[in-house]
Amino acid sequence: MTARGLSTALAAAGFLLSALSACEPEPRQWLVSVSTDAPAPRFGDHLLLEVMGEGATCTGCMRLIGVDGPDSLPVSFGVVPREEGAAVRVRARLYRAEQAGPDGLPRGPALIDAVARLPPLDGETHVALDLSMRCFGVPSLPEQRATCDPEAGALAPEPVLPLLSEVDARPEPGSWPSAAPVPCQGPAPAGMVCVPGGVFLLGTPRPGYTIDLDELSQPERLVQLGAFALDADEVTVGTVRELVATGRIRSAPVARDIDAPGSDLVACTYLGASDGANDALPVNCVTRALAEEACSALGKRLPTEAEWEYAAGNLDDETAYPWGNGGDLCAMALLGRGRGSGEVDQDVFENSDCRPLDAPVPWGPVAGGAPSDVTALGVRNLAGSMSEWVADTFAPYAAPCWQSGGPLLVDPVCREPAPGAAPGFSYRGSSWSGYKLGARATARSHERASAFNPATGFRCAQPM
Repeated sequence: MTARGLSTALAAAGFLLSALSACEPEPRQWLVSVSTDAPAPRFGDHLLLEVMGEGATCTGCMRLIGVDGPDSLPVSFGVVPREEGAAVRVRARLYRAEQAGPDGLPRGPALIDAVARLPPLDGETHVALDLSMRCFGVPSLPEQRATCDPEAGALAPEPVLPLLSEVDARPEPGSWPSAAPVPCQGPAPAGMVCVPGGVFLLGTPRPGYTIDLDELSQPERLVQLGAFALDADEVTVGTVRELVATGRIRSAPVARDIDAPGSDLVACTYLGASDGANDALPVNCVTRALAEEACSALGKRLPTEAEWEYAAGNLDDETAYPWGNGGDLCAMALLGRGRGSGEVDQDVFENSDCRPLDAPVPWGPVAGGAPSDVTALGVRNLAGSMSEWVADTFAPYAAPCWQSGGPLLVDPVCREPAPGAAPGFSYRGSSWSGYKLGARATARSHERASAFNPATGFRCAQPM
Protein backbone atom coordinates (compact mmCIF):
# COMPACT_ATOMS: atom_id res chain seq x y z
CA MET A 1 0.00 0.00 0.00
CA THR A 2 1.32 3.44 -0.88
CA ALA A 3 1.53 6.38 1.52
CA ARG A 4 -1.55 7.88 -0.16
CA GLY A 5 -3.38 4.59 0.31
CA LEU A 6 -2.44 4.46 3.97
CA SER A 7 -3.57 8.03 4.55
CA THR A 8 -7.05 7.43 3.14
CA ALA A 9 -7.78 3.91 4.36
CA LEU A 10 -10.14 4.42 7.31
CA ALA A 11 -12.80 2.70 9.36
CA ALA A 12 -12.43 -0.86 8.14
CA ALA A 13 -11.87 -2.43 11.56
CA GLY A 14 -14.87 -1.26 13.53
CA PHE A 15 -13.49 2.20 14.40
CA LEU A 16 -13.32 5.52 12.65
CA LEU A 17 -9.91 7.26 12.62
CA SER A 18 -10.37 10.81 11.39
CA ALA A 19 -8.08 13.84 11.20
CA LEU A 20 -9.54 16.86 12.95
CA SER A 21 -8.77 19.00 9.96
CA ALA A 22 -10.96 16.78 7.78
CA CYS A 23 -14.22 16.92 9.71
CA GLU A 24 -16.03 18.40 12.66
CA PRO A 25 -15.38 16.70 16.04
CA GLU A 26 -17.77 13.86 16.83
CA PRO A 27 -19.80 14.23 20.06
CA ARG A 28 -18.56 10.88 21.45
CA GLN A 29 -14.99 10.20 20.51
CA TRP A 30 -11.43 10.06 21.74
CA LEU A 31 -9.30 12.95 20.56
CA VAL A 32 -5.70 11.72 20.58
CA SER A 33 -2.89 14.29 20.55
CA VAL A 34 0.55 12.96 19.46
CA SER A 35 3.79 14.81 20.15
CA THR A 36 7.49 13.96 20.48
CA ASP A 37 10.80 15.30 21.74
CA ALA A 38 12.57 13.94 18.65
CA PRO A 39 14.29 16.36 16.27
CA ALA A 40 12.01 16.32 13.24
CA PRO A 41 12.31 15.54 10.42
CA ARG A 42 15.84 14.27 11.16
CA PHE A 43 14.68 11.25 13.17
CA GLY A 44 11.24 10.97 11.63
CA ASP A 45 9.41 12.54 8.70
CA HIS A 46 6.53 10.05 8.61
CA LEU A 47 3.97 9.57 11.40
CA LEU A 48 1.90 6.42 11.02
CA LEU A 49 -1.26 6.30 13.16
CA GLU A 50 -3.18 3.07 13.69
CA VAL A 51 -6.31 2.03 15.58
CA MET A 52 -6.66 -1.53 16.86
CA GLY A 53 -9.27 -3.51 18.74
CA GLU A 54 -8.63 -6.42 21.05
CA GLY A 55 -6.59 -8.18 18.41
CA ALA A 56 -3.13 -7.01 17.43
CA THR A 57 -3.88 -6.56 13.73
CA CYS A 58 -5.48 -3.70 11.91
CA THR A 59 -6.71 -3.62 8.32
CA GLY A 60 -7.47 -0.28 6.76
CA CYS A 61 -7.49 1.78 9.98
CA MET A 62 -4.31 3.71 9.40
CA ARG A 63 -3.39 7.26 8.54
CA LEU A 64 0.04 8.40 7.35
CA ILE A 65 1.00 12.00 8.04
CA GLY A 66 4.06 13.83 6.78
CA VAL A 67 6.25 15.56 9.38
CA ASP A 68 8.10 18.41 7.70
CA GLY A 69 9.45 20.01 10.86
CA PRO A 70 8.63 21.04 14.43
CA ASP A 71 5.55 22.99 13.32
CA SER A 72 3.96 19.74 12.08
CA LEU A 73 3.51 18.55 15.68
CA PRO A 74 1.55 17.88 17.77
CA VAL A 75 -0.88 15.99 15.54
CA SER A 76 -4.45 15.29 16.70
CA PHE A 77 -6.90 12.73 15.39
CA GLY A 78 -10.28 11.40 16.42
CA VAL A 79 -11.36 7.83 17.11
CA VAL A 80 -15.06 7.03 17.10
CA PRO A 81 -16.21 3.63 18.45
CA ARG A 82 -18.90 1.83 16.52
CA GLU A 83 -19.72 -0.46 19.40
CA GLU A 84 -20.55 0.79 22.88
CA GLY A 85 -17.87 -0.20 25.39
CA ALA A 86 -15.44 -1.44 22.72
CA ALA A 87 -11.81 -1.77 23.83
CA VAL A 88 -9.60 0.40 21.67
CA ARG A 89 -5.85 0.62 21.32
CA VAL A 90 -3.85 3.12 19.31
CA ARG A 91 -0.39 2.90 17.84
CA ALA A 92 1.90 5.69 16.59
CA ARG A 93 5.18 5.19 14.75
CA LEU A 94 7.59 7.98 13.80
CA TYR A 95 10.12 6.99 11.16
CA ARG A 96 12.04 8.25 8.12
CA ALA A 97 10.92 7.81 4.53
CA GLU A 98 14.01 5.78 3.60
CA GLN A 99 12.95 3.13 6.10
CA ALA A 100 9.62 2.50 4.37
CA GLY A 101 9.13 -0.62 2.31
CA PRO A 102 7.02 -0.88 -0.87
CA ASP A 103 3.88 -1.00 1.31
CA GLY A 104 4.75 2.30 3.00
CA LEU A 105 5.26 0.63 6.37
CA PRO A 106 8.53 1.04 8.29
CA ARG A 107 11.20 -1.64 8.14
CA GLY A 108 13.78 -2.15 10.85
CA PRO A 109 13.99 -0.87 14.42
CA ALA A 110 15.24 2.70 13.80
CA LEU A 111 11.98 4.40 14.79
CA ILE A 112 9.90 5.47 17.77
CA ASP A 113 6.95 3.15 18.31
CA ALA A 114 4.24 3.44 20.96
CA VAL A 115 1.09 1.41 21.60
CA ALA A 116 -1.44 2.28 24.32
CA ARG A 117 -5.00 1.62 25.37
CA LEU A 118 -7.60 4.35 25.32
CA PRO A 119 -9.37 5.12 28.63
CA PRO A 120 -13.13 4.71 29.11
CA LEU A 121 -15.01 7.08 26.82
CA ASP A 122 -16.79 9.97 28.48
CA GLY A 123 -18.22 12.21 25.81
CA GLU A 124 -15.38 13.91 23.98
CA THR A 125 -12.29 12.49 25.70
CA HIS A 126 -8.94 14.20 25.08
CA VAL A 127 -5.84 12.04 25.63
CA ALA A 128 -2.08 12.45 25.09
CA LEU A 129 0.27 10.04 23.32
CA ASP A 130 3.91 11.09 23.44
CA LEU A 131 6.79 9.55 21.48
CA SER A 132 10.06 9.67 23.41
CA MET A 133 13.55 9.50 21.92
CA ARG A 134 14.46 7.29 24.88
CA CYS A 135 12.41 4.67 23.05
CA PHE A 136 14.12 5.11 19.68
CA GLY A 137 15.09 1.69 18.38
CA VAL A 138 12.71 -0.25 20.67
CA PRO A 139 9.82 -1.48 18.47
CA SER A 140 6.55 -2.38 20.16
CA LEU A 141 5.20 -5.94 20.24
CA PRO A 142 1.42 -5.45 19.84
CA GLU A 143 0.73 -9.19 19.86
CA GLN A 144 2.31 -9.39 23.31
CA ARG A 145 0.75 -6.12 24.52
CA ALA A 146 4.25 -4.71 25.06
CA THR A 147 5.56 -1.27 24.22
CA CYS A 148 8.50 0.89 25.24
CA ASP A 149 8.43 2.56 28.66
CA PRO A 150 10.13 5.98 28.24
CA GLU A 151 11.42 5.92 31.81
CA ALA A 152 13.29 2.64 31.31
CA GLY A 153 13.87 2.76 27.55
CA ALA A 154 12.72 -0.87 27.41
CA LEU A 155 9.60 -2.91 26.73
CA ALA A 156 6.83 -2.93 29.35
CA PRO A 157 3.07 -3.67 29.41
CA GLU A 158 0.94 -1.30 27.35
CA PRO A 159 -0.26 1.67 29.42
CA VAL A 160 -3.59 3.47 29.40
CA LEU A 161 -3.27 6.91 27.79
CA PRO A 162 -3.60 9.79 30.27
CA LEU A 163 -6.20 12.51 29.90
CA LEU A 164 -4.74 15.58 28.26
CA SER A 165 -5.94 17.73 31.14
CA GLU A 166 -3.88 15.65 33.58
CA VAL A 167 -0.58 15.99 31.69
CA ASP A 168 1.63 18.69 33.20
CA ALA A 169 3.81 19.32 30.15
CA ARG A 170 4.03 17.97 26.60
CA PRO A 171 7.35 17.36 24.83
CA GLU A 172 8.42 19.90 22.24
CA PRO A 173 9.81 18.57 18.93
CA GLY A 174 13.61 18.71 19.07
CA SER A 175 13.75 19.12 22.86
CA TRP A 176 15.52 15.80 23.49
CA PRO A 177 18.54 16.88 25.61
CA SER A 178 21.00 14.49 23.96
CA ALA A 179 20.40 16.13 20.57
CA ALA A 180 22.15 19.32 21.66
CA PRO A 181 25.55 19.79 19.94
CA VAL A 182 28.68 19.43 22.07
CA PRO A 183 31.27 22.12 21.23
CA CYS A 184 35.02 21.52 21.31
CA GLN A 185 36.81 22.87 24.37
CA GLY A 186 39.32 25.17 22.76
CA PRO A 187 40.87 25.17 19.27
CA ALA A 188 41.94 21.97 17.55
CA PRO A 189 45.69 21.17 17.46
CA ALA A 190 47.64 22.12 14.35
CA GLY A 191 46.73 19.99 11.36
CA MET A 192 43.49 18.79 12.95
CA VAL A 193 39.84 19.80 12.66
CA CYS A 194 37.42 20.21 15.57
CA VAL A 195 34.38 17.96 15.16
CA PRO A 196 31.59 19.02 17.55
CA GLY A 197 29.84 16.15 19.28
CA GLY A 198 26.24 15.19 18.63
CA VAL A 199 23.81 12.42 17.85
CA PHE A 200 23.44 10.55 14.56
CA LEU A 201 22.45 7.20 13.08
CA LEU A 202 25.38 4.88 12.45
CA GLY A 203 24.83 2.58 9.47
CA THR A 204 22.29 2.56 6.66
CA PRO A 205 18.62 1.57 6.40
CA ARG A 206 19.03 0.36 2.83
CA PRO A 207 20.88 -2.69 1.50
CA GLY A 208 23.46 -2.38 -1.23
CA TYR A 209 25.44 0.54 0.16
CA THR A 210 28.32 -1.43 1.64
CA ILE A 211 31.41 -3.01 0.15
CA ASP A 212 30.86 -6.19 2.12
CA LEU A 213 27.66 -8.07 2.88
CA ASP A 214 24.62 -5.81 3.18
CA GLU A 215 23.93 -6.74 6.77
CA LEU A 216 27.29 -5.42 7.95
CA SER A 217 25.94 -1.86 8.13
CA GLN A 218 22.51 -2.82 9.47
CA PRO A 219 20.60 -2.29 11.64
CA GLU A 220 21.21 1.40 12.20
CA ARG A 221 22.40 2.36 15.66
CA LEU A 222 21.63 5.61 17.49
CA VAL A 223 24.99 7.04 18.59
CA GLN A 224 25.98 10.00 20.75
CA LEU A 225 29.53 11.30 20.40
CA GLY A 226 31.52 13.78 22.41
CA ALA A 227 33.57 16.44 20.65
CA PHE A 228 36.82 15.25 19.08
CA ALA A 229 39.57 16.43 16.79
CA LEU A 230 40.39 14.61 13.56
CA ASP A 231 43.43 14.94 11.32
CA ALA A 232 42.52 17.12 8.34
CA ASP A 233 44.66 14.87 6.12
CA GLU A 234 45.86 11.31 6.04
CA VAL A 235 49.16 10.70 7.80
CA THR A 236 52.03 11.17 5.37
CA VAL A 237 55.23 9.31 4.63
CA GLY A 238 57.19 12.25 6.04
CA THR A 239 55.45 12.04 9.41
CA VAL A 240 56.03 8.30 9.75
CA ARG A 241 59.61 8.56 8.48
CA GLU A 242 60.38 11.04 11.26
CA LEU A 243 58.85 8.73 13.86
CA VAL A 244 61.04 5.90 12.58
CA ALA A 245 64.18 8.04 12.47
CA THR A 246 63.69 9.28 16.05
CA GLY A 247 62.90 5.81 17.38
CA ARG A 248 59.39 6.78 18.52
CA ILE A 249 57.92 3.73 16.80
CA ARG A 250 59.45 0.26 16.73
CA SER A 251 58.61 -0.75 13.16
CA ALA A 252 58.29 0.88 9.74
CA PRO A 253 55.87 0.56 6.82
CA VAL A 254 56.65 -1.98 4.13
CA ALA A 255 58.91 -0.22 1.63
CA ARG A 256 58.33 0.00 -2.09
CA ASP A 257 59.89 -2.84 -4.07
CA ILE A 258 60.45 -1.76 -7.66
CA ASP A 259 62.01 -5.12 -8.45
CA ALA A 260 58.72 -6.94 -7.84
CA PRO A 261 56.55 -6.10 -10.89
CA GLY A 262 54.20 -8.96 -10.10
CA SER A 263 53.51 -7.60 -6.62
CA ASP A 264 51.45 -4.68 -5.39
CA LEU A 265 54.48 -3.57 -3.33
CA VAL A 266 55.44 -1.42 -6.32
CA ALA A 267 52.74 1.04 -5.12
CA CYS A 268 53.96 1.35 -1.53
CA THR A 269 54.85 4.97 -0.79
CA TYR A 270 57.46 4.47 1.94
CA LEU A 271 60.96 4.43 0.43
CA GLY A 272 63.01 3.90 3.57
CA ALA A 273 64.09 5.87 6.63
CA SER A 274 66.65 7.93 4.68
CA ASP A 275 64.67 8.64 1.48
CA GLY A 276 62.34 11.65 1.69
CA ALA A 277 61.26 11.78 -1.96
CA ASN A 278 57.73 10.70 -1.10
CA ASP A 279 57.32 12.64 2.15
CA ALA A 280 54.23 14.52 0.86
CA LEU A 281 52.37 11.33 -0.10
CA PRO A 282 49.99 9.57 2.27
CA VAL A 283 51.70 6.59 3.83
CA ASN A 284 50.38 3.13 2.95
CA CYS A 285 51.44 -0.50 3.27
CA VAL A 286 50.95 -0.22 7.03
CA THR A 287 49.51 -2.79 9.39
CA ARG A 288 46.78 -1.83 11.79
CA ALA A 289 49.22 -2.19 14.70
CA LEU A 290 51.66 0.24 13.08
CA ALA A 291 48.86 2.77 12.48
CA GLU A 292 47.86 2.55 16.14
CA GLU A 293 51.47 2.84 17.29
CA ALA A 294 52.12 5.90 15.10
CA CYS A 295 49.01 7.73 16.36
CA SER A 296 50.04 6.97 19.94
CA ALA A 297 53.52 8.32 19.32
CA LEU A 298 51.92 11.54 18.06
CA GLY A 299 49.86 11.84 21.25
CA LYS A 300 46.69 10.78 19.46
CA ARG A 301 44.72 7.62 18.71
CA LEU A 302 42.91 6.01 15.80
CA PRO A 303 39.36 7.33 15.29
CA THR A 304 36.51 4.99 16.08
CA GLU A 305 34.17 3.77 13.36
CA ALA A 306 31.44 6.01 14.72
CA GLU A 307 33.67 9.09 14.75
CA TRP A 308 34.92 8.40 11.24
CA GLU A 309 31.40 7.96 9.81
CA TYR A 310 30.06 10.98 11.70
CA ALA A 311 32.79 13.18 10.22
CA ALA A 312 32.50 11.70 6.70
CA GLY A 313 28.72 12.22 6.65
CA ASN A 314 28.91 15.84 7.87
CA LEU A 315 27.67 15.17 11.39
CA ASP A 316 23.88 15.14 11.77
CA ASP A 317 23.37 16.04 8.09
CA GLU A 318 24.36 12.40 7.38
CA THR A 319 25.25 13.07 3.75
CA ALA A 320 26.08 10.15 1.50
CA TYR A 321 29.58 11.49 0.75
CA PRO A 322 31.90 13.99 2.43
CA TRP A 323 30.98 16.70 -0.11
CA GLY A 324 27.22 16.01 -0.16
CA ASN A 325 24.78 13.57 -1.72
CA GLY A 326 25.72 13.36 -5.38
CA GLY A 327 28.13 14.30 -8.10
CA ASP A 328 30.51 12.47 -10.41
CA LEU A 329 32.47 10.30 -7.98
CA CYS A 330 35.41 9.92 -10.39
CA ALA A 331 35.73 13.72 -10.47
CA MET A 332 35.06 14.32 -6.79
CA ALA A 333 37.39 11.75 -5.19
CA LEU A 334 40.58 9.84 -5.89
CA LEU A 335 38.97 6.51 -6.80
CA GLY A 336 39.30 3.65 -9.25
CA ARG A 337 42.68 4.69 -10.66
CA GLY A 338 44.32 1.31 -10.71
CA ARG A 339 46.05 0.18 -13.86
CA GLY A 340 44.16 -1.59 -16.60
CA SER A 341 44.28 -5.38 -16.79
CA GLY A 342 46.89 -5.29 -19.55
CA GLU A 343 49.33 -3.26 -17.46
CA VAL A 344 49.62 -5.53 -14.45
CA ASP A 345 50.01 -9.21 -13.67
CA GLN A 346 46.77 -11.09 -13.10
CA ASP A 347 47.75 -11.79 -9.50
CA VAL A 348 47.53 -8.06 -8.61
CA PHE A 349 44.03 -6.68 -8.19
CA GLU A 350 43.58 -3.04 -9.18
CA ASN A 351 40.26 -1.39 -10.05
CA SER A 352 40.37 1.08 -12.95
CA ASP A 353 36.75 2.31 -13.07
CA CYS A 354 37.85 5.97 -13.00
CA ARG A 355 40.85 5.62 -15.31
CA PRO A 356 39.62 6.30 -18.87
CA LEU A 357 41.91 5.13 -21.64
CA ASP A 358 41.56 8.36 -23.65
CA ALA A 359 42.40 10.63 -20.68
CA PRO A 360 44.89 8.91 -18.39
CA VAL A 361 44.95 10.00 -14.76
CA PRO A 362 47.76 9.43 -12.24
CA TRP A 363 48.21 5.86 -11.08
CA GLY A 364 48.76 5.38 -7.37
CA PRO A 365 48.50 7.82 -4.44
CA VAL A 366 48.58 11.56 -5.07
CA ALA A 367 49.87 14.22 -2.67
CA GLY A 368 46.88 16.08 -1.25
CA GLY A 369 44.36 13.73 -2.84
CA ALA A 370 41.30 15.24 -4.53
CA PRO A 371 40.41 18.91 -3.80
CA SER A 372 36.66 18.19 -3.94
CA ASP A 373 36.78 15.30 -1.47
CA VAL A 374 36.34 17.47 1.61
CA THR A 375 33.71 17.81 4.34
CA ALA A 376 32.04 21.07 5.38
CA LEU A 377 34.44 21.22 8.35
CA GLY A 378 37.50 20.76 6.14
CA VAL A 379 38.45 17.09 6.61
CA ARG A 380 39.95 15.88 3.34
CA ASN A 381 39.97 12.59 1.43
CA LEU A 382 37.58 10.50 3.51
CA ALA A 383 35.88 9.06 0.41
CA GLY A 384 39.00 8.23 -1.58
CA SER A 385 42.80 8.44 -1.68
CA MET A 386 43.37 5.79 1.01
CA SER A 387 41.14 3.43 2.90
CA GLU A 388 41.84 4.09 6.56
CA TRP A 389 42.32 1.88 9.60
CA VAL A 390 40.05 2.72 12.55
CA ALA A 391 40.07 1.68 16.20
CA ASP A 392 37.34 -0.97 16.17
CA THR A 393 37.53 -4.69 16.07
CA PHE A 394 35.18 -5.63 13.26
CA ALA A 395 31.68 -6.91 14.02
CA PRO A 396 28.32 -6.45 12.23
CA TYR A 397 26.01 -3.95 13.92
CA ALA A 398 23.72 -6.80 14.91
CA ALA A 399 26.53 -8.35 16.99
CA PRO A 400 26.56 -8.08 20.81
CA CYS A 401 29.45 -5.62 20.63
CA TRP A 402 27.07 -2.99 19.21
CA GLN A 403 24.05 -3.89 21.35
CA SER A 404 25.38 -3.57 24.89
CA GLY A 405 24.62 0.13 25.41
CA GLY A 406 20.86 0.00 24.94
CA PRO A 407 19.02 2.14 22.37
CA LEU A 408 21.56 4.99 22.66
CA LEU A 409 25.26 4.14 22.32
CA VAL A 410 27.57 6.75 23.86
CA ASP A 411 31.04 7.05 22.28
CA PRO A 412 30.96 3.39 21.17
CA VAL A 413 34.00 1.42 20.13
CA CYS A 414 33.87 -2.29 19.41
CA ARG A 415 36.64 -4.27 21.14
CA GLU A 416 35.40 -7.79 20.50
CA PRO A 417 34.79 -9.62 17.20
CA ALA A 418 31.43 -11.13 16.45
CA PRO A 419 30.96 -14.60 18.00
CA GLY A 420 32.49 -17.22 15.73
CA ALA A 421 34.05 -14.67 13.40
CA ALA A 422 37.72 -14.57 12.50
CA PRO A 423 39.56 -11.72 14.26
CA GLY A 424 39.88 -8.62 12.17
CA PHE A 425 39.83 -4.84 12.29
CA SER A 426 37.61 -2.36 10.50
CA TYR A 427 38.75 0.11 7.91
CA ARG A 428 36.77 2.91 6.28
CA GLY A 429 36.57 4.69 2.95
CA SER A 430 37.58 3.73 -0.56
CA SER A 431 40.98 4.33 -2.12
CA TRP A 432 42.87 5.37 -5.22
CA SER A 433 42.42 1.81 -6.54
CA GLY A 434 39.09 1.10 -4.85
CA TYR A 435 35.48 0.96 -5.97
CA LYS A 436 33.00 3.87 -5.94
CA LEU A 437 30.66 1.93 -3.67
CA GLY A 438 33.19 2.14 -0.86
CA ALA A 439 33.22 5.95 -1.01
CA ARG A 440 29.91 6.24 0.87
CA ALA A 441 30.21 7.52 4.42
CA THR A 442 28.43 4.41 5.73
CA ALA A 443 30.51 1.85 3.82
CA ARG A 444 32.73 -0.37 5.93
CA SER A 445 34.99 -3.37 5.51
CA HIS A 446 37.61 -5.28 7.47
CA GLU A 447 40.92 -7.06 7.25
CA ARG A 448 43.18 -9.06 9.51
CA ALA A 449 45.40 -6.95 11.75
CA SER A 450 48.63 -8.08 10.08
CA ALA A 451 47.46 -7.17 6.57
CA PHE A 452 49.01 -4.30 4.62
CA ASN A 453 48.48 -3.03 1.11
CA PRO A 454 49.00 0.11 -1.00
CA ALA A 455 45.32 1.09 -0.74
CA THR A 456 45.22 1.47 3.08
CA GLY A 457 46.63 4.21 5.28
CA PHE A 458 45.30 6.02 8.34
CA ARG A 459 44.63 9.31 10.09
CA CYS A 460 44.50 10.09 13.82
CA ALA A 461 42.03 11.57 16.28
CA GLN A 462 41.92 12.80 19.86
CA PRO A 463 39.12 13.83 22.26
CA MET A 464 38.31 17.52 22.58
